Amino acid sequence: MVTMINYEPLGQHIVVEMPNVAKETESGIIKSESMLKEEAEKRDGHAKVVAVSQEVKAVKVGDTVIPKGQGFMVMVDGVEYFQMNMFDVLGVIKSSPDIEIAPV
Repeated sequence: MVTMINYEPLGQHIVVEMPNVAKETESGIIKSESMLKEEAEKRDGHAKVVAVSQEVKAVKVGDTVIPKGQGFMVMVDGVEYFQMNMFDVLGVIKSSPDIEIAPV
């Protein structure tokens, strides 16, 4: 297992850190859990891999992946991460000198 966090996923699972979703509207109204989940599901974006099970060989910690969903939330040391099956990963972003990757 290789990990950046104090958590080891099992099976064909990885743990990712998703870009933050604002928990309040611009006017200061706190969003409901269902609104937050809906926004997270609609979010097109990248996720940074922070833990990989021993069975996963296609990605490594530190890779940036494109998930097709958000997986399920796990809290580790008070921080929110998402665990997902490798079947829910559409691809790995390969960086090269010619490609710029937007920050996660």
